[in-house]
Amino acid sequence: MHGLPKFLFIVALSLPLVGCVTERTYSGTDIPVSERTLDKTSAAKERMQLGLTYLKRGNMEQAKFNLNRAVDYAPQLSAVHTAMAYYYQTVDDVVRAEESYRKAINTSDATGDAMNNFGVFLCQQDKFSQAEVMFKNAIEAKEYTRTASSYENLGVCSLSAGEPEKAKQYFESALRYDPRRQSTLMELIDLAIAESDYDAAKTNLQRFHRVAQQTPESLALGIKISRELADDEALQRYGITLIAKYPASEQAKEYRATLH
Repeated sequence: MHGLPKFLFIVALSLPLVGCVTERTYSGTDIPVSERTLDKTSAAKERMQLGLTYLKRGNMEQAKFNLNRAVDYAPQLSAVHTAMAYYYQTVDDVVRAEESYRKAINTSDATGDAMNNFGVFLCQQDKFSQAEVMFKNAIEAKEYTRTASSYENLGVCSLSAGEPEKAKQYFESALRYDPRRQSTLMELIDLAIAESDYDAAKTNLQRFHRVAQQTPESLALGIKISRELADDEALQRYGITLIAKYPASEQAKEYRATLH
C-alpha cells in the first residue's frame, strides 16, 4: 500500500519581498527624500512566511494569526490562500482547507503549485477524478516547473484509486521529464514487486542504480528480486556488496541470517 505521505506537497511558498518606496521632497527644496510606506502585498508575503515558519515549529496559534493577517492584507494573492489551506490541512479542518484551496486556484495569479497541492488534498479525500484534473491543470499552468513532481503525484494517486496501469504510465511520464528521479523509479520497483513482475522490477532497479547510489534498501531489493528470479549470480553479487558496504545495516544482518 502506498501511503499518502508519498505525495509531493509543495510548501516552498517563498516569494520576493519588495518594499514600497514613496518619494517626496523636503519643504522648500527640490531635494528628494525616500519614505517607506506599507505595501500590503509585501506585508502579506512576509506574514505568510512567518505563519509557515510558526506552523513548521508547531506553534499553531501564531501560525493562524500571521496567516490571517496575510489574507487580510492581500486576499488577491493565490499564495496566501494556499498557505492557509496548508494550515487547515495540518489541523485536519478539511472543509476550510478545501475552501482556501478553491480561493487559491481562482485568483488571477493562481499557480501550478496551488493546483498541485489542491490535487494532493483532493486525492487524500478520495476524490480521485477531481485530483487527476487538478494535477493536469498544474502541469499545463504557465511557468510551472515541477512537472515531474505532479506526474509522480498522478501515479501515486492512481495507485490509491486502484489503477496500477495508469500509475505506471504517469510514473514513466515523470521520468521523461526527470530521468534521474529516484522516488519515481522506486515507485515503479515497488509496483512491479507488488505485481510479482520481477523482470520489470529488475529492470527498474538497474535504472535506479544507474542514477543513484546503492543503499542498504536498494541492495536488499536486489537480493529479493534475484531470489525470486532464481538468479544465483546476481543474488550473490548483491549480498556481497551489501555486507561489504553496509555491514552494520539491518539488511546485512538479515541477509547473513539466510546464509546459515
